[in-house]
Amino acid sequence: MVIKQGSDHKSRSLWSAFDTIGVIVSLPQSLLEIWQHTSASAVGTVVVPDGCRDVILHALPGQRPAWFVTELADCSYVVPGIAGKYFLGFRMQPGVQVDEVRLLVALKGQIQCAAQDALPVLEDCTRLDPRVRDALHSLSGSASVAAAARQLGVSERTLQRLVHAATGRPPAYWKCLARLRRAAVDLPQAPSLAECAADHGYTDQAHMTHEFGRWLGRTPVAVLASTDLLEAVAASGYR
Repeated sequence: MVIKQGSDHKSRSLWSAFDTIGVIVSLPQSLLEIWQHTSASAVGTVVVPDGCRDVILHALPGQRPAWFVTELADCSYVVPGIAGKYFLGFRMQPGVQVDEVRLLVALKGQIQCAAQDALPVLEDCTRLDPRVRDALHSLSGSASVAAAARQLGVSERTLQRLVHAATGRPPAYWKCLARLRRAAVDLPQAPSLAECAADHGYTDQAHMTHEFGRWLGRTPVAVLASTDLLEAVAASGYR
């Protein structure tokens, strides 16, 4: 999950915060990033697909904080805004498997903890299978699912079973998501939309526009016009 930063929101990675106070944190292999976000108004926040699940501590003003785990997003959506709403998030690497029940039980009593206090629990309750990691890496850079399977030395059916069992999504999901995110990041530098589409393996500009609508709910032109969306698709995640 990637949270779009708007003009009335405060959102930042905690990497810099740890560096600033001189704390060296060894992140679990399954963890991609730690982030936090505070909503300053009732304006909603757009979340775009990034191929990651997040473990989040969610606090509303005047209410007891609670932990939850996000699912993989298939399209963009809006989180309603409430002034003062706070999130502390731990973004998992693409393909990480989460023992959700055990994780949430272990974190239940840690509602006031510093970010680093949750890391041992996350390390114990999450797992990144090297085979899944390698499969997603291959899918991201291959021209087709069949080409990724050949690169990995397995059949398409084996690749399908491995990826779907670990992530709940087929290989095509991952290939299309990676291509979409790379194309979106490259939009500002592309000479034209047609060339951007060709560079990223889309049949034509119309094909790319269709995929932008499917994943982001916006046309490429609309994404180009939105600094917030461009920042969101460029944030950490699968590509």
